[in-house]
This record gives sequence, structure tokens and C-alpha cells, in this order.
Amino acid sequence: MMKRFNYRFVLSSVGLLLVIEALFMLFSALVGEQYHERATASIYLSALITFASGAILTFTGRKRRRSTAPNSLTRREVYLTVTLSWLTVALFGTLPYLLSGAIYSFTNAFFESICGFTTTGSSTLVNIEAFPRSLHFWRSITQWIGGIGIIIFVLSFMPVFGGISGQVYEAEVTGIAEEQFRPRISEITRQMSLTYLGLTLVGFIFLLAGPMDAFDAACHTLTAISTGGFSTRQMSIAYFSSPYTEYVITLLMFLGGTNFLLISTLVTRFKGTLFRDEEFRWYLLIILLFTAGITASLLFSGRMQGVESTFRTVLFQVIAAVTTTGFATADFQVWGSAYWLLFLVLILFCGSEGSTSGGMKISRLIALSKNTLLVFKRQVHPNALYVVKMNRKTVTGDTLSRLSAFVFLYVTLTVVSAAILGLTGMNFEESISVSLSSISNYGFGLGSYGPGGTFESATPFMKYYLSFLMLIGRLEIFTVLSLLIPGFWKR
Repeated sequence: MMKRFNYRFVLSSVGLLLVIEALFMLFSALVGEQYHERATASIYLSALITFASGAILTFTGRKRRRSTAPNSLTRREVYLTVTLSWLTVALFGTLPYLLSGAIYSFTNAFFESICGFTTTGSSTLVNIEAFPRSLHFWRSITQWIGGIGIIIFVLSFMPVFGGISGQVYEAEVTGIAEEQFRPRISEITRQMSLTYLGLTLVGFIFLLAGPMDAFDAACHTLTAISTGGFSTRQMSIAYFSSPYTEYVITLLMFLGGTNFLLISTLVTRFKGTLFRDEEFRWYLLIILLFTAGITASLLFSGRMQGVESTFRTVLFQVIAAVTTTGFATADFQVWGSAYWLLFLVLILFCGSEGSTSGGMKISRLIALSKNTLLVFKRQVHPNALYVVKMNRKTVTGDTLSRLSAFVFLYVTLTVVSAAILGLTGMNFEESISVSLSSISNYGFGLGSYGPGGTFESATPFMKYYLSFLMLIGRLEIFTVLSLLIPGFWKR
């Protein structure tokens, strides 16, 4: 007999996250108070509505949550809770934009909100610098919340999920390594969150030492370490014309794309596990090879002048692409089609597990590449026993099967979505790049949706469909798509 669906757990969990979101809104209201902005009252009202809604939902499920045992929940409740949580916080995240009148269209406000929480650098804003500072801070803080994952934050410091934290973590952060962490999920998530907080504080101090004021330094730190890419300036980081700022932002993006657990081990225990990690070495190698190759090509072709400035620009754009951060200091489209093709490849690679970057993650591609090589070896030595290893640990057949399914779905969704977007009027370059960019949580594509463009002119259907792709990409496909399969709801 099928277990009764525990809807009270779903409601109370979503409600708790709304309460936390309301508290974060108050930080934006304080910024509004500092600059005496009219939008401040709207943010307070948004926080009140969000808090009240969250309190009602939490109270509704309070009794059932207290009595919830780990074996009383199934993947149905967990996957639905995670997906609804992201949708709900994005929905309530539109309130500051709408109630203040800064964004009149609900479609645009929802698109802006989902871009924030999924750390996608896309935007509908045409005149960014005319936007209220308090709402700029809200845009930035939504990316910071989404970077680490608001549910990961809850798992870190609030034991409301009890023994089911492993299931919640798996639905929130999928990949190769999560099975190794399951017995100590609370410790892992707390370690990740504290590392995230520490890097944010250090990044703010370093940016403040440059030409940025405290407001710009805070906003850009929040969106750099979260590999989100929202900026307070129309020209993004190029506005500041500061090599120092560009290098600091580059470092923050690089750290955001690195496994936080390895960073934490390096800082707190002085262990060089980071440099022995196979995924990190490939992450570093990819960045170095692409940076050196593109820099040399641009210099020899005469497209750019000056070794240091060319290197800095290329390094910034390469790391922004591989970490799926929507910052820009140059429009790489003007370099030629060969270059934007390379950047599309970088978006496909993406950063490390346990980081804030989106996309496939390098570890998956490493494991599947090794498995492909073993297929050739087995043809030569069919009776030999070969296994795939990552960091000297065997990757099981079940994990490889799941990775293959993930990559297949990732590529299929990208191609199908490109065809759908093509039917709305996008040309081939725009449709394939925007599709890949959205599911990878990068931010911009090619053509009119490139680094210098916005999504303001996109149709409502395109905005909602791209929002769907962003959510799928942020939750790494299986969590969301499982809910759409009828068999998932059966016993």
C-alpha cells in the first residue's frame, strides 16, 4: 500500500524558507534607509507579506514536522519540497520589484527574481544604474542566497530536517561525491556555509580597497562569490576601469567555482587536499590552457594590443565562462566566431562539485571520459577487469549510469530548447547559446542576447521557458524532471 503523502512536511519546510527570505529582505530595506529611498517602504511590506505567508505555512505543518521520522518520507515529498522551495522564494522575491514599481511587469519581475536565485546573470533591466540601490542590493543578495543554496543554508544551522537531511542534500546537490558525505551531511553543509561566509567577507574587504565604494563592493562581492554576475553598472566590471578590481573579481569567481570543502580543509587544517584533488587540477588546467591559447591568438592576430591587458581580459572572461558567472569586461563576440565557440565549450565544462557554479561540473566529464577510454581497453582485453577511479576511489557502475543519464538529458534539453526558442524567432546562434547559457546558469548568449544585451525584448513565453531551464539547471535536472514523470508518484 502506498504511503500517505506528507503534505504538512512540504508546507512547513517551504514556510520556513519564506521566513528566512523575509529576514534577508530586511537587509535590503536597511540599505534603502541609508540612501533614503522611496522603495524602502515597499521592501518592508514585501518582508511582512513574505514572513506572514511563511509563518502560516510553518504553523500548518508544525505538528506533523515534529513527528516526522526519516522513514516516513519518500523522495516524492523531498523532491517536491526542494522544487517548490525554489519556485516559492523566487515568486515572493518579485514583491520588492513589483510593490516599489521599479519593475511593472510580473513576467519581468519573476524573470529577474529567478535569475537571481539560480545565479544566472540574465536580466531584463535596460537602465541598470537608474535602479534603486536597495533593490540592487536585493538582486545581489538573491544571487548570494542562491549560490550556496538556501536549503543548504537551512541544513547547516537548523536541524529541522533531522534524519532526512541526506535525502534533501541529494535533491539539492547531485553529483559523484554526495554518497560519500551522506553520514555527515550537517557537518558538511555547515563547513560549506562557513567557508562561503568567510570568502564573502574577505572579498568585500579586498574590493573595498580598490575604487569601489562600500555599496558597490558589497553587491559585487555577493554576486562574484556566488558566480551569479549581477552588477550595479550598465557596463558591468568594465565600468570601474581598474585592473586591480578585475583581478580581485577574477579570484572571487575562481574561488566560487572551487569545491568549498577543499578550500575549508586548506584554510582550517592546512592540508593540501585541494591541490591533490583530480577535479581541481583539471579545473585549473582548463583555465590555463584556454587563457593561454586565446591570449596568444588575439595578440598574434592583432585583435588586441598589450600583453598584460589582453591576458587580464581573457583570464577574466574564461573564468567567468567556466564558473558560469555573468560578468563581462569585453564582448567576446567581436573577436570572431571561433572565440565564442570556445566560450560555449567552457560553459559546458563549468566548475567543481561543492561550488556555486552551474552546468555539468568537471568531475562528471572526467569520469565519463575515463569510462570511454576503458571501453576501448575492454575491446583489446575483454577479460581484463577495469574500473573508473576518481581521486583513487572507484566510481561505481550505478554512479556512471546516472552520470550518463545526466549528460544525455543535459544535451537533449539544450538541443530541444534551442529548437523551441528558434520557433519564437531567435536565429540559430542565439537559440543554441541562450539555451545552453540558461540551463548552465551562465547569463548571456550570443547576438542580441550577448554581453551587451538584455532579455527585456524577449517574449513572455521565452522568459518563462528560460526560467524553467534555469531552475532545472540549478537543481541539476533529476529533481525537477522526476516530478513530471507519472510513475514517480506511484508506489
